[in-house]
Amino acid sequence: MSFESRCSQPSRQIFFIACFFMLLSTPFSVGSEKQNKSNERIGSLKASKSLFLGNSLTLHGPRPDIEWFANWGMAATAAENDYVHRLTLAIKNRTKGDLLLDPADTKGSKGIENIRNIAAVFEVGYRTYEASKLDRQLQWKADIVIVQCGENVPAQDFDATAFQRALKTLLNDLKAASDPHIFVTGNILWSNTGLDDIKKEVCAEDPTKRTFVGISKYASDVPKYGPVGHPNDQGMKLIADTLFAAILKQANEK
Repeated sequence: MSFESRCSQPSRQIFFIACFFMLLSTPFSVGSEKQNKSNERIGSLKASKSLFLGNSLTLHGPRPDIEWFANWGMAATAAENDYVHRLTLAIKNRTKGDLLLDPADTKGSKGIENIRNIAAVFEVGYRTYEASKLDRQLQWKADIVIVQCGENVPAQDFDATAFQRALKTLLNDLKAASDPHIFVTGNILWSNTGLDDIKKEVCAEDPTKRTFVGISKYASDVPKYGPVGHPNDQGMKLIADTLFAAILKQANEK
């Protein structure tokens, strides 16, 4: 006699209802993976979630007027060749884990947006920066944050005090959100010692969690690394390699 014929209709209903609630109470494997993912590290540094805040070197949407049709770091030949993707791959190879990259979408649709161009809200608009302008990025609660900025800060009427205050506020907002390790780049495309001195001073206020990363080698051979005014693939590799070396040093790794 079959199972169905031996069980009454009410009994079968009770059985399936019980199975349904058992499934609800069983954790999905995705949750377990997320829990394991939180343990990914490079030495002493957590490395499960990254955040990139920068200018066009980090992310630039299409601009047909200058024959740029992509949405990644200008002017890499492909997404995987910009410094964000190169650095992410280096981290993933070290942790044997995974890092999600979700750039801000030029069409305005919302996602995680853990790659964000902050030229307008911070570099140009440093006088009026506030946490609400990066709310989505702060909510991401990253472990490692790259802040690549400076090239678009207007030289005319530059207010050093206001910029320093804005940078302090930005780094404090990041700290309050998830206490990440923050790596702040010096100016890359051209030298600006005044800005870099401010960045160094603000990073020195929390040296265990903030690292200034000078990328002066780029300026030593601009035609080699960025003949069109932005890093070519080789320039992007230099930026990624320099940042990764700084991460390994901070993590007490070789």
